[in-house]
Amino acid sequence: MKRGTITVFLSLSLTIILSLIGAVIESARYSALRMRTEMIMEMGLLSVFAEYNRELLKDYDLLFIDTTYGTGKADIAATKDHLRSYMQYNGRPAKGILSFGLDEIMALDVEKADLTLYSYASDQGGREFKRQAIHAVKDHFGLGIVEKLKKNAMDYKTSGIEDYDTDRKRQDVEKKLKGVDLKVEKCPVDEVFDERPGIVEKLVSGGVSVSDRRLDLRNTASHRDLRQGSGVMRAESNPDSLANDLLFDAYLKWKMSSFINDLSHGPCSYELEYILNGKNTDRANFRDTVFKLFLIREAADTMAVFKDEGKKSQCKALAAVISLLLLNPEIEEPLTDMLLFTWGFAESVVDMRTLLKGGKIPVIKEGKDFRLKVVAELPLFLSLPVSRDSSGTGLDYGDYCLMLLAAEDKTKKVMRAMDVIEMNMRTKEGNRGFRMDGCIDYLEADVSLKAKKGYSFTIRRDYSYEAIIE
Repeated sequence: MKRGTITVFLSLSLTIILSLIGAVIESARYSALRMRTEMIMEMGLLSVFAEYNRELLKDYDLLFIDTTYGTGKADIAATKDHLRSYMQYNGRPAKGILSFGLDEIMALDVEKADLTLYSYASDQGGREFKRQAIHAVKDHFGLGIVEKLKKNAMDYKTSGIEDYDTDRKRQDVEKKLKGVDLKVEKCPVDEVFDERPGIVEKLVSGGVSVSDRRLDLRNTASHRDLRQGSGVMRAESNPDSLANDLLFDAYLKWKMSSFINDLSHGPCSYELEYILNGKNTDRANFRDTVFKLFLIREAADTMAVFKDEGKKSQCKALAAVISLLLLNPEIEEPLTDMLLFTWGFAESVVDMRTLLKGGKIPVIKEGKDFRLKVVAELPLFLSLPVSRDSSGTGLDYGDYCLMLLAAEDKTKKVMRAMDVIEMNMRTKEGNRGFRMDGCIDYLEADVSLKAKKGYSFTIRRDYSYEAIIE
């Protein structure tokens, strides 16, 4: 038999060593719990942001959490409950599994889960929605589209079309011809201008099929009080800058249906035209758009005619003959101008018919671009065959609508775009209660978790789809 002995010094030393080992283990556990808290928060937020609306992404390339979750009622509290449930599950992933209590060592329970900040798509007049739309255009078309859009906008701005008052100039000429009877052979002025009253309605109804749908706007974003969130929290640039405005307009042309671009989204046939005019019928929106485009083309064509020496010569020769027949040489100059105005008007009607058939028209025409080559063709302007060639140079109907969008109020067009998205989304299964002021893409969460032995951890994180993509 052998005896074992231990000194008092060793006993005291072991006590200190075991205490140190226990402290190190507990410290490691505490650090691991803190790390798990961050991981649980990260996984919880990722799970919440994984619940984006699939239909919204598919149709509009937008990433938003729809807080209705298919219930028909938007509620930010539902998002908070989802975050809490995901974090609670990840805090006790072994719950219900035979673990002999070992899972309790690293278990964490959610005590509190609050969303302190969140951004709705409709915040600040829809700037959060606009920001995402701008990103979608950049991702799809590349940054090169910015320069193209700027060039088109600059070409229009420097063309002088906006400042060219066709009506006033023509009225000045008409005053000089007041009381003069031009009902003589081979004078197209009266014959062409007899068609001017109601010409837009003729363009709308003549040879084209126009939708007669009526829109129910009572519960759309621009016609109701909206929920308010925290606004744009992660804007790396000003969404309302010139370049971003052009990109947003390009997004509207890309994603919204129009008279020549039927995307068959929902109750509104002419979505781009609605964004421009805000009327409650397709026909009214289309008619007003055609009228605005007609004014652009009339000003552009009239400017081009007055600068074309060949056309001026033709009109001057005809005016000289007519003034001679009427024995009134004083009307030769104003009559020449009136013939030029007539030519510009007739050419603009032909342009509009071309645009409505899907063709392209240059902003500023040169002699070779004119469809009416000689003054004798002016009375035939309504019977000329219309080109449907969309491969030529110039701008198409959608491009001209971009010009109108650039002049539209920034907030109005964003709000109306959200109207269109809401109307269309509500036709899809599970989205009957969809509303843009129920969609979030940024949130800040403040969460408290509690572990065994009284440890408590508080963590705050903010997250957005932009952060996930980066």
